[in-house]
Amino acid sequence: MTRRVHPLFILMTTLTHLRSLVIPIAVILFNDLKNDGFGVYTAIGVAVVSLIILLFGIASWYFYTFTLDDQSIRVNKGIFRKSERTTKRQRIESIGINQNVLERLLGLATLTVETSSDGGKPEVELKGVRLKFAKQLKSTIGSTDQLDSSEHSSSSDTYSVSMKELLLAGALSGRIGLALVGFGAVYQFINRFIEKYISQLFNELLHLSLLVLVTIGLLVLVIIYIGSILVFALRYGSFQATLQQHRLTIGYGLLNRTEVVFHQDKVQALVIEENWIKRRFKRAHLSLHIISASGEEEKLLLHPFIRVSDIDGFLERFLPRFKQLVPERRAADRGFFYIVRWPLLGYASLFLAVNGALYFWLPEAIRYIGLVLFLFLPLYYVLARSGYRHTRYGYENDLFVLRKQLVNRETIYAPRLKIEAFSGHVSRFLEEKSILKFRITLRGSTGFDAGYFTATEFKEILHWYQQTFLKPLPPAAGPEAKDGE
Repeated sequence: MTRRVHPLFILMTTLTHLRSLVIPIAVILFNDLKNDGFGVYTAIGVAVVSLIILLFGIASWYFYTFTLDDQSIRVNKGIFRKSERTTKRQRIESIGINQNVLERLLGLATLTVETSSDGGKPEVELKGVRLKFAKQLKSTIGSTDQLDSSEHSSSSDTYSVSMKELLLAGALSGRIGLALVGFGAVYQFINRFIEKYISQLFNELLHLSLLVLVTIGLLVLVIIYIGSILVFALRYGSFQATLQQHRLTIGYGLLNRTEVVFHQDKVQALVIEENWIKRRFKRAHLSLHIISASGEEEKLLLHPFIRVSDIDGFLERFLPRFKQLVPERRAADRGFFYIVRWPLLGYASLFLAVNGALYFWLPEAIRYIGLVLFLFLPLYYVLARSGYRHTRYGYENDLFVLRKQLVNRETIYAPRLKIEAFSGHVSRFLEEKSILKFRITLRGSTGFDAGYFTATEFKEILHWYQQTFLKPLPPAAGPEAKDGE
């Protein structure tokens, strides 16, 4: 039976488009208010735009229909250009339910269905359905894994992550850099509106002592650091994972809620991440690569802050196909220079730019303070040199492990049957040195690489990989028996 999404989809669409126009409308209204008050033409223009957006939302809802039967799910949408997408239920890899803040306020959700296609977008996306109805649809669509009713009624294994653990994971996540980038982006956007106030602030700061400037700088970093912890907690709050008869359901998010369900066999790779801070606490971050129901190549969080000693027991409960291996084949020592050269050059260029800016902005007495940053380069080199010795690979039965490490460590576990391609990358210059990078490509175009290893090792691992596709040779035929023998 053909159905439409919930009528609240109209309100959600209207508010979403109006939200994207908030800044232009606010600038227009602010200019009017600064001059002679709100103009009649401005009010009429805002009203007309709002009405057009509302009519567009009504039309979008009317032409947005879907049909679900025993074999497939079909979605039709489009006002001027109609699109229809039909997906066979047998091709479904994962199913997700996403809720942004507006959808949570309206009690709506977006259901996404992904297949093995690598097009970069969900195969099916249903926006504006009731959350309860979306969960029913998820259960209906997902009942295609040849599971009988007795399996669905069986017990489940569930774990959750407390807010205390999330805050601690955020504190040790090392994501302050992302917070600084976000702060810089916001500053660039609002700079034109507060430029004169920023100039006055800088002029006042230049008259302060060095100790006060350093204190203010540290205070700003602390605020940004606390903000990065809160962002982490908001993103992964209420984290819970449930395993029921080989089907894993993962849900998280305090504001934007995400819930993904997939079969254990759909996992393409397990990634264990340990930054230099977490390694001091013997903790790790677990994530999965699956055919994502969000249409993005983003890793799906499995556990944000697990003890390394507990990983084996955890995997045995939820992903028995995977286990920790000790990779024993080390990367070639002569490849370290080619790994570290570009990061060192990038850091050196950044520090030069920072020192150039400080030279012009700071008083003469402290304009060379940025030279302290260059002490980071030898420290980075020593840490990277020590870490590179842990860049390794290995395999056991049908499980391949690839570990790459400089300062942070990332270990990838991929079943052999999930690897779409195994390749080696090398420049003509390095080809003469018989070293190259390993690269494994999974379904969905996700890839990992690490290096450098020797060409002999590449041939060895390529032989292991090809065993998946080689058929056993027939037994050799013996000499024909003769009469009387």
